[in-house]
Amino acid sequence: MALPLEEVWVNRSVVKIILKSIKDKPGVAAQLFEILANEGVNAELIVQGPSSKGRTDLAFLVLESQLPKILEKQEEILEMVDGRDISVDKKVALLVFYGGKELSKRPGVAARVFDILAQAGVNIEMISTSLESLSIVIRENRVDDAIIALRDNLGIEPEGSYQR
Repeated sequence: MALPLEEVWVNRSVVKIILKSIKDKPGVAAQLFEILANEGVNAELIVQGPSSKGRTDLAFLVLESQLPKILEKQEEILEMVDGRDISVDKKVALLVFYGGKELSKRPGVAARVFDILAQAGVNIEMISTSLESLSIVIRENRVDDAIIALRDNLGIEPEGSYQR
């Protein structure tokens, strides 16, 4: 089955930040990303986990060059979100699959991409979708395996930042 994927973009210059056990109430995410925006930090991807007992985990990616700004505000951020901990992971990469309007109309696209990566031994750490794209986060040291698997199975040559 030909998948409605027009391109794949890879970025190895991202960092995953996880704010653990933050308060789950209206406005927390708005405050957090306003603080970051005021520092010139833009989130490349945001994923919130399920809530339990009024707490949740919030993970997001930023460009590696923006990490020092977050670390400078680390205490302020944790206090503002009433978080238990902040985790920083520099060994990740972002893959974004673009497919235009057809992507959301074709069942099984995500399953096929996930299967190709699984067959290559590539674990997915974060997933986010929109009507026109599928974004995933994997370990940075598995990007080459992912690229080979995507090329061999889909005929897609990923673009973007392959090197740190």
